[in-house]
Amino acid sequence: MPAPHPDEGQDPMRKPDFIRYLSMNDLHREARDTWLRNAFGTYEHHTFVDLETRFLSIAESDYETLIIGGNDPVRAARFLRINRPILTRKVKIALMHGSLASKRAKLLNAGFDDVFDSARMGGEEAAMRCAAIAARYRAAANQVRAELELASSLERVANVHLLGKRERQLLKLLAERLGEPVSHYKLRTELGNSTDELSYNYLKVLASNLRAKLKSPYVLVPGGQGSYKITSMQGSKYP
Repeated sequence: MPAPHPDEGQDPMRKPDFIRYLSMNDLHREARDTWLRNAFGTYEHHTFVDLETRFLSIAESDYETLIIGGNDPVRAARFLRINRPILTRKVKIALMHGSLASKRAKLLNAGFDDVFDSARMGGEEAAMRCAAIAARYRAAANQVRAELELASSLERVANVHLLGKRERQLLKLLAERLGEPVSHYKLRTELGNSTDELSYNYLKVLASNLRAKLKSPYVLVPGGQGSYKITSMQGSKYP
């Protein structure tokens, strides 16, 4: 059974959650399996079968990391290639024993995130490397979620398809602090380039254009003390 899922606030460099291990039945299976058990402790363990996909299913339980143990890089690479669409968001590790550099390179080129060798690598190093890869996957997933949430938020406030690039940037800056004032200075600085601030007059033009493309009940209004804000007319003092 997989280990229980830790709390979200824990160290992002923790050991990966829910490891699923597929082990080829070859000469070095016992050595690899023993090494993996010492390095990672608890994981789901299945015998590798070339055309079998049920061990990749998340119907009964999810997993974060897939480790394929075996000294045949052709079989492992083919398995990864065939199942690539369902493994896109999984950490993919190949585990070999007494491997040649050329075979490890072949697996990396096939799309594995890393290749461990149980005859050469210490378990602690493997756990740290796996944790680092898992942390990158989590960060990427969080970034995707944040972008989707932002896109949904912007679409709720404005007709995004009508916006120019600068208008969208202005909307993003104001929507991130919806209902709160954002100073003209901050907006001009953020919307300008690396050497020049956006002019105040240009900011006024952008604000006017954006105002016309907002969805009801949202309005773009002065926020007081040289600022703009986007607020909802529902419960607002603005007419």
